[in-house]
Amino acid sequence: MRLSKSMLTLLFLASTSLAQSIGYTCNPHCITPTIPTTNHNLTFGTHYAVLNLDLIGLVASIANTTAGSAFINSTATWIDFIHAQHPPPLSIFSRVAFSGTRKAELGPNSPFTKVAGSVTPAESQIYPAFKVDEKAGDVVLDKSRYYAGWGNSLETILHAQGIDTVILSGLTTSGVILNTVYTLYNLDYKVYVIANNTIQTPGNVAPEVYTSILEGIIPTLPADVITVEQAMDAVKRSGPAVY
Repeated sequence: MRLSKSMLTLLFLASTSLAQSIGYTCNPHCITPTIPTTNHNLTFGTHYAVLNLDLIGLVASIANTTAGSAFINSTATWIDFIHAQHPPPLSIFSRVAFSGTRKAELGPNSPFTKVAGSVTPAESQIYPAFKVDEKAGDVVLDKSRYYAGWGNSLETILHAQGIDTVILSGLTTSGVILNTVYTLYNLDYKVYVIANNTIQTPGNVAPEVYTSILEGIIPTLPADVITVEQAMDAVKRSGPAVY
């Protein structure tokens, strides 16, 4: 699929300069879901997985902002809600992490070094507000690039467990979310992004870029952008989850 020049420009701006601490539900305006909120038939089926992407220590940079606090609360509520299901669906967390103090995955001329080269081991840990329940079967995968499955067993796990649908939350929209949406869509997964549960870290990209990603770029695949309320309602109509 070929992107227009305007879309490529938006992607470049969003990926090379981290955005202001703005969430995507009514900040700066309410993101329009691709599925109308009046549609009460949404279901994820039985073979779905919840992907919680890069919810790491970098979240602290937005924790004291209004939008950041709303993002943390919405995402934590979603994660806790998923854990409360019987049985809970497969939840996979990704985190940016590198091998040893030399960060061998990052070469001196790697463009990604400019993005994540300064991430410390402490910052690569899952942020405390987001609970990982290993007893429930949660999986935490390390990665060294934007895409959630880079250099790890994400695709193997999804294939082995017969997953056909994924629901994404994470930090950041222009990074791990956008890259993972494109890759998993190309691998024939049905992809949903929860608008409330994605945000950027502080920077200076215009708010219109965020809107363009969630209302313009992702829906053109097409992948779906929904609210956390829609996601919860869909889970209630889905399953029980099989994996």
